[in-house]
Amino acid sequence: MKIKVLILFLILVVFFMPFSRALAAAANRYNLLLITIDTLRPDRLSCYDASHLKTPNIDKLAEKGVVFTRAFAHNPLTLPSHANILLGLTPLRHGVHDNGFFKVPPSLPNLATYLKDNGYSCGAFIGAFPLDSRFGLNKGFDVYDQSYGAGTGLDFKFAERKAEAVVGSALNWLKNQSQPWFAWIHCFDPHQPYEPPEPFATKFKDDPYSGEVAYVDASLAPLFDYLEKTGQLGSTVIVLTGDHGQSLGEHGETTHGYFVYNSTLWVPLIITAPGLKPARIAEYVCHIDIFPTVCDLLGLKSPKYLEGQSLLPVIKGKTLPPRKIYFESLYAYYRRGWAPLRGFIEGGKKFIDSPIPELYDLKNDFQENKNLATASISREKEELNELIRKESSFKLEASYHPDAAAREKLQSLGYVGGYQPPEKKSFGPEDDLKTLLPFNHQFEIAQELYFQGKANESVRLLKDLITKRPEFDNPYLFLVTIYEKNNNLTEAEKILKAGTEANPRNYKLWMEYGLVFIEEGIYEQAIQALNKALTLVDWDPDLWNYLGVAYWKSGQPEKAIEVYEKALALDPTYAVVLTNLATSEMSLALKNRDRQLLDKAEEHFKKAIEVDPQHAEAYNGLGAVYRIKGNLEEAIINWNKTISIVPEHRYALYNLAVAYLDTGKKDQALVLLNKYKQLYGGSLSAKERAELEALIEKCR
Repeated sequence: MKIKVLILFLILVVFFMPFSRALAAAANRYNLLLITIDTLRPDRLSCYDASHLKTPNIDKLAEKGVVFTRAFAHNPLTLPSHANILLGLTPLRHGVHDNGFFKVPPSLPNLATYLKDNGYSCGAFIGAFPLDSRFGLNKGFDVYDQSYGAGTGLDFKFAERKAEAVVGSALNWLKNQSQPWFAWIHCFDPHQPYEPPEPFATKFKDDPYSGEVAYVDASLAPLFDYLEKTGQLGSTVIVLTGDHGQSLGEHGETTHGYFVYNSTLWVPLIITAPGLKPARIAEYVCHIDIFPTVCDLLGLKSPKYLEGQSLLPVIKGKTLPPRKIYFESLYAYYRRGWAPLRGFIEGGKKFIDSPIPELYDLKNDFQENKNLATASISREKEELNELIRKESSFKLEASYHPDAAAREKLQSLGYVGGYQPPEKKSFGPEDDLKTLLPFNHQFEIAQELYFQGKANESVRLLKDLITKRPEFDNPYLFLVTIYEKNNNLTEAEKILKAGTEANPRNYKLWMEYGLVFIEEGIYEQAIQALNKALTLVDWDPDLWNYLGVAYWKSGQPEKAIEVYEKALALDPTYAVVLTNLATSEMSLALKNRDRQLLDKAEEHFKKAIEVDPQHAEAYNGLGAVYRIKGNLEEAIINWNKTISIVPEHRYALYNLAVAYLDTGKKDQALVLLNKYKQLYGGSLSAKERAELEALIEKCR
């Protein structure tokens, strides 16, 4: 027995000794703070260009650190760019080419997994949905805080989390760290639409984009102050960059994601670390260089698979070896079937491969005004093809089909359109994005007119665009949403009929067609349209959910339950489907007097609330379950929660009033019934009005 105990003790010592040494080594390591500011042009930071605004907090960081004046993103889109930064790989290897429709392969490690293995606590604090954990960047983080609001498709807006809220969450986490930490802070604010809070809205009323940048700069002040006051500034490596830039009209582009000019690929990059001397460096560097540079600054060995190069040698005065920096923009390719954009930067040369190729001398023409491409451009194309062949050999499958909430939020950002893998492989000048720019621009103008309250002008442009480019699905979808918001279902139906005839393989148009039929109460045609969409795409839980609604409204609850379960198999955390399923189960339980099915409904309502604590319909449904079970106290609690979220919730107001009346609380019941009458009395039938008046009289 003593021998066995001794052997066990020796094994434990041998096993735990490396781990203990790792902890001791980690305790002496620097922290890492990565700040990514979405849609950030370098020329809107005064440490790069002081002609637009002052950014004193970021400037202070730049004064202490190394400012790279020629840093580039590989994509002009949020998710791919952050994948490049955190994985140290380009899209040719990790396979994430667009927002929302790709997911980082779970087999790929990232900066967080690497640092966690080296004894770090890892926390991410996200400002907006394109970086939602479902897209795979959460791997390795102990905390992945994405407490942003939900978008409203009918408002075409995205309820982002403001920078001060993101920074506040990060500070709360940092204050509880007792070992080396890695914090990633993502501020989304400069992304359109530009809505800076006061006083920045007033100060920058003629330049709201700069107002958003100024607001983010101010929001970072408490973070930098905290690090300074706690003495951690001298033991923290800080990297600040943008995921991509923003075109403010250059080359006819008004935002980002379409072209690959420097207005959207050029990004700021500022690095501070203990012992680094302030410097400004004009070497051409890129996002994939961040991972290996961080490893060097933290005293860790870089993983061999990384594509980028550590910038520490160039910081110390050496020159980087020659290389090609790959970039791409495949948004229009994946969404519309238009020509892809790919290219590389090498030294001062920038090559853009498209049906109408482009070549620029960035040393003398950084704004890319003079295209130097000639007939001899074939050499650059061969070099690009070789680069793509070489780097793509590592590529893993990264395709991802987004859930319902993902699509709604992406649509609110302007990333709309039914996803279909492009069939076309050969492209001519007529497919070039420069040729098609007027159509893209017209769509952007139509959106902007709508945001300005000029709906009629927006509709006119959208209809014109549908006539000119019937294969362009965005105008149909935007136009239909305008009609739906105005309850003009007849026109919405006409537009979708034309859209599905012109684009019979576009599942998004068929799905919207089915939704309009549901709203019109034409359930048989709704079911037909939604089933047509399912022949094209069966991975979309939205489709299954809407089909369930159609079955439910047509009086087929058993079929609805079956379909909702298929939606949940695709997305188990889809709160709306959980609520719809529970509602169907509750109804069927009442019809069949099935207590077990009622218990299932209760379970699903609770699950929906767990997934989304602000989901009013789930609280309303749960209140109904408790009422059926005779638990009025819990029913009242849930209906009160419903109207705390949605004060004018029709059913909760009425249900709660009746519950108060049944418990003898007539004064509270009367207040709610009068509110209900004021809000909904005009839409009641004569019988319903009589019942309401009887209840009000009973309260008196």
